[in-house]
Amino acid sequence: MSDFARRYGDRLHQTVRSGPTPSTLPGLVEVEDMMTKSRLQLDSLSKIREVIVAQQLAYDQQAAEQRQQQKAYAEPIMSGGPHEDDMKSGFAGSDPKKRRGRAAPPGRCHSCNRAETPEWRRGPDGARTLCNACGLHYAKLTRKQNNASKNAAVNNSNLRPKENMS
Repeated sequence: MSDFARRYGDRLHQTVRSGPTPSTLPGLVEVEDMMTKSRLQLDSLSKIREVIVAQQLAYDQQAAEQRQQQKAYAEPIMSGGPHEDDMKSGFAGSDPKKRRGRAAPPGRCHSCNRAETPEWRRGPDGARTLCNACGLHYAKLTRKQNNASKNAAVNNSNLRPKENMS
């Protein structure tokens, strides 16, 4: 198509002053051949368009279903359900045995519900349940709690360091 247009465009441009002559114009057979090729291209593009539209509709439907699932997951938290206290207390809650309610969908952080993270980390619900940021925060809090309990045990002990007798 582009070769056809270039060839006859150049010929027509060269004869602008004298006007088009039969030798500068394409033949009827060539024009009909180009029209047939154009129809085939148009048909092919229409088929491609149909596939793209169907794909886009499927994608939109899938996205709507995911939004519905996320909304269904978030409703118990937002509605002040039985686990509202757990969500307010954070990682260092008063009772570490409490559960946070329903588990997040696979591939989502149990704390902030983030889907993408450079690394999944261990949390109170097990391995690969927290995103990188929440996992680091949780590890820091548990380390602080462990150190505080160790220090309390050492201070309450009857054992004291040996005093110098000099």
